[in-house]
Amino acid sequence: MRIAVADIGRAFGRQTRAYAEYRIFSTLARFSDVVREANVELLPLPRERHAARCRVTLILEGDHRLYVSGRGRHAYDAINRTARRVGDVVTRRTGVTSGMR
Repeated sequence: MRIAVADIGRAFGRQTRAYAEYRIFSTLARFSDVVREANVELLPLPRERHAARCRVTLILEGDHRLYVSGRGRHAYDAINRTARRVGDVVTRRTGVTSGMR
């Protein structure tokens, strides 16, 4: 499984980038048999002070794509909300609850 974190370090710093990568990876680790790739973006929401939106694009076996996003009061909140949703969405879509098929 490959995880790509797009330009988060520029807008939010390296620590936030590392946290996003860790949090999404730890959520997806149990789905390593079905998730081939994850692309993570974190975007500031300029109209709301410190608020952010985290978007994850998942590429599953068979080239199926899932899109999951979450917004939060700050970057870490957005990342955490999205990570929880990612687990729920992949479980519903694939029926996989662990790394075993």
